[in-house]
Amino acid sequence: MSSADKPSLIGGSPEGSITDHPDFSVVVKSRGRPPSPWKWEIYRSGRKSPVKQSEAYFSTVTEANRAGRKALSLFLSECQDEAPVKGLAKVRRSKIKK
Repeated sequence: MSSADKPSLIGGSPEGSITDHPDFSVVVKSRGRPPSPWKWEIYRSGRKSPVKQSEAYFSTVTEANRAGRKALSLFLSECQDEAPVKGLAKVRRSKIKK
């Protein structure tokens, strides 16, 4: 079975999710002191610095990863919501100029 045939197991479900985006990933790093040293960071392909990171610290890698995946999902849905609005605004402006 090739990797393309294998189901994705994001969040424990075989279905894919919005966090499967090929250009973004969640990375958990130890950035603080115990008992809560873990933070999540969202990276975009080709960039060395994160595009977003958690303000809160987490006590386990699992907690940080779960919160990071939720943040990535929200981040990507906000990006998708903004794109059509920008295009619509351009159409309205062009009609007003005529």
